[in-house]
Amino acid sequence: MPVTVPFLTGNKQLSIELAEPVVYLRGPPSNPATHVLRGEIVLVLSKPISASSVVVKITGKSHMLWPEGIGSRGTKMFHEKTVHEQNIILESWDHQENHYDKTINAGLHRWPFEFLLPNRLTETIEDDLAKVFYYVSVTVHRPGLSVPNLKSRREILLLRTMTTYDSALASHNLPTTSINVERQLEYCEAHVCVETAIVSSGTQFPITLTLTPHTKNDVSLESFNVIASEQRIYRLPEYGARRAEMFDFKLKLSSVSNTNDPSLRHVVKEVPPAQLKRALTTKNAHIPLPFSYRFVLKLPNCVDGMNHSTFFNEIELRHCLKISIELSVPDQPERSIINLELPFTILDCRLKEDYAVLPTYEEALTGEPATDDSTPAGFFACPCYLDYKKKRRCIRQDWMMFRQQSAASANDDSSPPPPPYYEK
Repeated sequence: MPVTVPFLTGNKQLSIELAEPVVYLRGPPSNPATHVLRGEIVLVLSKPISASSVVVKITGKSHMLWPEGIGSRGTKMFHEKTVHEQNIILESWDHQENHYDKTINAGLHRWPFEFLLPNRLTETIEDDLAKVFYYVSVTVHRPGLSVPNLKSRREILLLRTMTTYDSALASHNLPTTSINVERQLEYCEAHVCVETAIVSSGTQFPITLTLTPHTKNDVSLESFNVIASEQRIYRLPEYGARRAEMFDFKLKLSSVSNTNDPSLRHVVKEVPPAQLKRALTTKNAHIPLPFSYRFVLKLPNCVDGMNHSTFFNEIELRHCLKISIELSVPDQPERSIINLELPFTILDCRLKEDYAVLPTYEEALTGEPATDDSTPAGFFACPCYLDYKKKRRCIRQDWMMFRQQSAASANDDSSPPPPPYYEK
């Protein structure tokens, strides 16, 4: 779920306008890409103030809970540290001759800024026991011990996608995102096809199972069990602390379709849907071979407790697919079992499957989706995705209106001053 970090400030006249509150990291951290976070600092004053500098900062922090305790006495239950920090001095009057501060006149003041962020940064992580979050803050430093500085803060998201990055575009050997595994048994041959090894949580997950008998014996499929496993490893090098946990998520069936060769469908009987569902839930489905069906399963999302995969050594979240296929042969006391463990990558639930699709002309101009239902088929929206979608749409509209108003005010010298505010 989204991380909410409280930040108390009474200076409403200072704000941060962002062109986009999300930075999309592309590919693994080893990809030598650079991303831009841009925006403007807006200061509205109804009377002059003195200031020494205006500084904008981007900060990334990790926060980890340790219920078992860490430290020499084991009494420390949490640990927070800064994982990234960048500063930009937008204005500084400290070194001006004859004085150390400047009077900022009443009116509207704007300072544009851009941060260049390397792709190796850790993405936003929102696990129950460990988090990585980022925010942009601005401070207008004012001289004097009794005069408070003006401050403002905005949270941002760093989401990692596994879309093709620039260096891969020139390669003619792009790796496939599907997983194909074959196993040879005495009585049959098994082929498992996982259509994509990179998928957003909360979406559909297709798997095709094909079983071809080698003999005339009545080989039967008894069960086909699919579990998504999440391994969570937490490390804190400063204290030599480490904790590992494992969680299994049973995947529910969304739909199933026959993929047998059409020329053989008059020979191979259609398996009833109830019997196909029994293969996923029990161990006695008794489905005769040959067998070739495509199962579309539902992946859990963050509401169900599933996290996205990470590349951060201190908060390492890995995923693998555990597949178990059980077969029976007449006159054989023991059943044959095929066990597979296939690693795959889960993206943040806010990165839906059609993320790489370009917006329409209308959507690019207005910031509104071309249709009322822009959620792709098979995507099970969770609250944080809906909140993310709503905020992106609002901020995009606000940024466009802000830029239009700024351009209009720059060309109109007769624009009225900002309304006055009253101090208590």
